[in-house]
Amino acid sequence: MTTTAVQEKTLTRRRLVEFGVICMVLTWVPYLFLGVLKVDLDEPVGRIVFGLAASGPSLAALVMFLWHRERRRVVRWSLSWPIAAVVLGAAAPLIATALIGNLGELPGHASSVIAGAGGILGAAAYTLLAGPIAEEFGWRVYVQPRLRQYYGLAATTAILGTAWWLWHVPLFFLPGTGQYDDGLFTQQGLIFFLEIFPLTFLMLFVTERLRGGVPAAILLHAAWNLTTELVPPLGNGVWLELLAVTAVAGAAGWYWRRTLPA
Repeated sequence: MTTTAVQEKTLTRRRLVEFGVICMVLTWVPYLFLGVLKVDLDEPVGRIVFGLAASGPSLAALVMFLWHRERRRVVRWSLSWPIAAVVLGAAAPLIATALIGNLGELPGHASSVIAGAGGILGAAAYTLLAGPIAEEFGWRVYVQPRLRQYYGLAATTAILGTAWWLWHVPLFFLPGTGQYDDGLFTQQGLIFFLEIFPLTFLMLFVTERLRGGVPAAILLHAAWNLTTELVPPLGNGVWLELLAVTAVAGAAGWYWRRTLPA
């Protein structure tokens, strides 16, 4: 490796560390504030602080782009990646629901969830903002391409998936969140950790292989979040969801390798 290459790699690592510190400060400090002061997340102050904290990754990416005046990736617009992103994001929860025989309960449960969110537009807006837009400009626009400069698909998935999971950990200790209700050291907590990695690979697939960039990541993330809310509770069927998303990621990986240029 040349001196210039070593310097570039060192600079990339330093930028990733900077991003990580900014991201964690923007997220964990507000979460700590909410937890220590026992702020109700349903109150206006709680909603605002929580929303800013949940946007830590995207806000950290914005800070880095403005600070270092770095270039952003170009998206290849087509019909393939939007469809693929939605299908890949929704597939596993639907497959798990079908396997446990709960598809008949889906319409009623979905209608109840949508009504509780204020209708279809309310559910769609919340789904896009809470997670996809708040996070993906950080994870897929800033971190992922820099990891891919020096690591393969497996290593990038492992590193980014671990970072993504660690970023979520405070939510397991913050009352009022879904993660708090599930618990960290439970079956649901373990499934949450394990599912992060096939989801991270699927994000790689739609953003890099299909060249959908952050819009594809946002769509996939939104499709996953929305579908997991709309399907009836899976109970022990969450293991089937984990197997399904792992299989979907495996199929995407097989396709990726099969279509690599000779």
